[in-house]
Amino acid sequence: MTTVEVITSVERRRRWSRDEKLRIVAESAQPGRTSSQVARDHDIAPGQLFTWRRQLLAEAIANGVGTEGFVPVEIANERVAAALPGSARAGERAIEIRLPNGIVIGVSEAVEVEPLRRVLTALAGR
Repeated sequence: MTTVEVITSVERRRRWSRDEKLRIVAESAQPGRTSSQVARDHDIAPGQLFTWRRQLLAEAIANGVGTEGFVPVEIANERVAAALPGSARAGERAIEIRLPNGIVIGVSEAVEVEPLRRVLTALAGR
C-alpha cells in the first residue's frame, strides 16, 4: 500500500531572526565550509545565503561597523610612484601607506612584513 500525504493548509514562509541569519552567514565563512554545504544544512537555497550576506554587509557598511578593517586603496601609475619621496629602486614596485593621523610611509615589495607591522602599529597609536 502506498502512503498519501494530505496537505490541508498552505505552508507559511519561514522567518529567520537577524541573529539566526548572522550565525548562518558566519558559519558559511568558516574555513573548509562551502556555501552550498551550509545552505543544505539549514534547508535554504544557496541564493538565500548570498542575499543575507549582501544585506548584512550593506547594513554593516551603512552603520560603519568594521571600517577599521578596510582602507581605501588608490593605484598610481608608475611615473607617479617613481616620483614619490623615498620611493623604491628602479624595477621595484612602491606602496604608499597613508595613516589616519597623516603619516605617510613609502615601502617597496622587498620590505619584511613583521618589522613593517610593528612600525605601523607603533605609528597608528600616536
